[in-house]
Amino acid sequence: MDMVEGLLAAGIGARLRRVEVDDQCDAYLELDVDGEQFIFAVVQKGRAPYPNEVPHLQERREQIARVARPLLSAPFITPRVGDHLAAAGWSWADEQRNYLLVAPGLRLHQRVSSKPNRSRGRQLPSGSGSGAIIRNLIYGWHDQPLATISALAEAAGVSQPRASQVMAKLTELGFVEKSGSGERRVVDREALLDRFLAEYRGPGGSERLLYSLDPPLVTAQRGAKAVDEYGQIVASADVGPDLVVPWRKPTTLVLYSRGNIPDRALGAVRAENRDSANVIVRTPRDTSVFSVRQRFASYQGIEIPLADPVQMVWDLLDLGGAEREEAAGMLREWIVSQT
Repeated sequence: MDMVEGLLAAGIGARLRRVEVDDQCDAYLELDVDGEQFIFAVVQKGRAPYPNEVPHLQERREQIARVARPLLSAPFITPRVGDHLAAAGWSWADEQRNYLLVAPGLRLHQRVSSKPNRSRGRQLPSGSGSGAIIRNLIYGWHDQPLATISALAEAAGVSQPRASQVMAKLTELGFVEKSGSGERRVVDREALLDRFLAEYRGPGGSERLLYSLDPPLVTAQRGAKAVDEYGQIVASADVGPDLVVPWRKPTTLVLYSRGNIPDRALGAVRAENRDSANVIVRTPRDTSVFSVRQRFASYQGIEIPLADPVQMVWDLLDLGGAEREEAAGMLREWIVSQT
């Protein structure tokens, strides 16, 4: 509806016609432009596809194309994903009034926002321990019946009452269900992962921008060696994701540190700005970036501790770039596939 309102404001006749029962699409978008009518078959998604997922939509697109011009709608579509959808023959639109509508004799394109608006009416629980519990449900506990609230609270480092509050909110939102015997089960880890990524505002805290002449993997090795002296240090994008699902040669390293590891220990110096930095050291306010279920990856005989996998996806998207969006999709698939 936001897109329709934007089109109307631009002087274009637009109407969204919902369908009660239709195995092809969720709605029809009807446009009147210069006396001509164009009809789009709308497929609504709870999230935009990652670039590597777009080819999997081809069969659906071909089915819909027999009815009307295929249009994919999602809460937010990045410029890169929009390009992939357009190349695959889709028109697209999102809730931020970004859209590309293409048909014979028609091309309407608008980009209002390059970043999603993370505000929602019914948000995931936030505050003390919420992130740790949610990350545990996505990656740590998987689809098995959850342990007691006390065990979940201990794993997340919060009190039992707080864990109960978080679980109650997640149950209310439909991400967790409770059986008659009291067991809890994550209903849809994939949906919870996507919702968390959409709402998460970042780890907070402080960060240092550094530059090193050495490859990011070498810097990550130095961080791993410094754990005993400077406290917990974990690697995130680009290095962490590449060690889990290899995708390209890392160019940047995000490190999360509980202590205050000096620049010299990493073999790096201060960078002037984000563009000139290839090492970012963060001391986060959100300590759930340190995965409760710690994972290590070996590189040249050195065990490198990794950040929470969900955080690595977020960091890839935050750093930005076409290849990182591809990598984020691959890592997301890996997370969902874990049992």
